[in-house]
Amino acid sequence: MTELINTFSWSISAAEDFAECHRRRYWAKYAMWNGWKEHATELQRTAYRLNKMENRFTLQGNAVEKAVMWALCQKQEGKDVTVDQAYTAAVRPFLNQCWQESRNKKWESNPKKFCCLQEHYYPEYSKQTELDMTTQMIERIKLCISNFIQKVLPRIKEVRKDEEVEITTVDSGRDPESFPLEGFKIYAIPDYAYRKHGQMHIHDWKSGKSKQTHNDQMALYGLWANVKHKVPVGDIHVHLEYLKSGEVQSTKLTQNEFERITQLIHESVSDMAEYLAGGDIQQNAPLPMEDWEMVATLNTCKRCKFYELCKPELE
Repeated sequence: MTELINTFSWSISAAEDFAECHRRRYWAKYAMWNGWKEHATELQRTAYRLNKMENRFTLQGNAVEKAVMWALCQKQEGKDVTVDQAYTAAVRPFLNQCWQESRNKKWESNPKKFCCLQEHYYPEYSKQTELDMTTQMIERIKLCISNFIQKVLPRIKEVRKDEEVEITTVDSGRDPESFPLEGFKIYAIPDYAYRKHGQMHIHDWKSGKSKQTHNDQMALYGLWANVKHKVPVGDIHVHLEYLKSGEVQSTKLTQNEFERITQLIHESVSDMAEYLAGGDIQQNAPLPMEDWEMVATLNTCKRCKFYELCKPELE
């Protein structure tokens, strides 16, 4: 069996983690490596297990994505669906399975296979009861589904299956969607993309509030379309779908956006390289853990899935 190599890679989420707390990036990229192996150290095992952890917001986003894609498939087959139908078919089984796996700690036997929620793992830092959390989550998911059916689906209902662009996701069992840039891998995983009349349209479903990094994310998806699928810059359209509010931000990307996101990547990679031996991203050997500074802000640390590993040092 081929030995997996921990090569340098970059993504918007990795850049966000590194910017907020360097130590978090160390745990997520380096300390966890080989933590799935039988002879892994206790630190590797723990970092690997914690790295697989999700929270209710990522769970909510994943549930919404499943629902909207189910509704879109039904529409492509000529079937109209309701919010309750989408929730019952695509969301409820998913939420129930994840919640039960997490609550019953099935992840202890296989953290890659079974869901572990931060709210269950660190219950002392949760500000809501489980009932309040689930009630609020269900309400928001149904609101997002409703806005998708009413406001988004009419815009994309004519897209045929053969016009859709295949996107390899994290849970596909294969390496997620990426493209090469100057010798290293860039991860970029749009929610939905299709080509029509020579144009590529890229959609990303958002179930929460808007953030500045969302625009960076969409520019990155445009770069993915240009590099991997050879789509000219002027033929790429990106659509930020804020399903909670029903708003959409549609943009036709320009060369300026490509230059901006490329510069952002270069600056972020350069900053990360300072924490590698010799600044060598090809070798990708991290400096000792102590050199990766912690943000050491208690409110931030208590929201981090790696808090267990940092807690002794913080205290």
